[in-house]
Amino acid sequence: MGRKRDSGILTGMDIHQISQYLDGLLEIHSIRDYPNALNGLQVENKSGVRKIGLAVDACLATIKLAKKAGCQMMFVHHGLFWGGLQSVRGPQYQKFAAMIEGDIALYSAHLPLDMHPLLGNNRALADKIGLEKIEPFGECKDQLIGMKGRVPRQSVKEIARKLEMQLSGPVKVIGQGEVETVGLVTGGAGDMIGQAVDAGLDCYITGEGANHQYHEAEEASCALLFAGHYATETGGVKAVGRHLKEKFGLETVFLDYPTGM
Repeated sequence: MGRKRDSGILTGMDIHQISQYLDGLLEIHSIRDYPNALNGLQVENKSGVRKIGLAVDACLATIKLAKKAGCQMMFVHHGLFWGGLQSVRGPQYQKFAAMIEGDIALYSAHLPLDMHPLLGNNRALADKIGLEKIEPFGECKDQLIGMKGRVPRQSVKEIARKLEMQLSGPVKVIGQGEVETVGLVTGGAGDMIGQAVDAGLDCYITGEGANHQYHEAEEASCALLFAGHYATETGGVKAVGRHLKEKFGLETVFLDYPTGM
């Protein structure tokens, strides 16, 4: 797998070569996901890829950032088709138009990126709190998508402080006391608090959740941390970017567009 050359000038890697490599790396064909996630290459381009924009969301703002940064490809966690079948008009048209005008390809990986044992969102979050003795945790679509393990005994507020420093954002803490066993699932997985309770964990970390989960956690004496949907899912795209840079020498840039959610 190499880069294209035009009259001796390095023009970049073919998007289909990169896409096929990522398909295998992230095992996108063997992981079950939500119906409209559409993992893999969503939009192709014509030119070779030299620079990849890494983003949590494929929104108009990040597409514009990719175009401004001179990217030929975007690698994202949340792709374009969450609404299912829809007309290409309004905001959806604007996104496609911006990508086609900028000749920017788009590759999306949802649960396959969450789940990757080395490059995934959950692994990145686990590393931030020093999680050890890691095991799979958190059933979704008949598969375990998160992680659980142990940390040195410490207060839940200490873990929250670490996350606030690492993620550069606020962490909502529900509960108190010291913890040793921790489960985590990045993004919007507040509904898995029951699985954390059933597993006997001292603490569960996710991005965001619902009002009633406050009471579930409090009444079960399982500390619950909401560290932000966006913030907890920046780690995977960055890790894949580092991997592609090391393996193929491709330039990468993180297209940061936080939602505060």
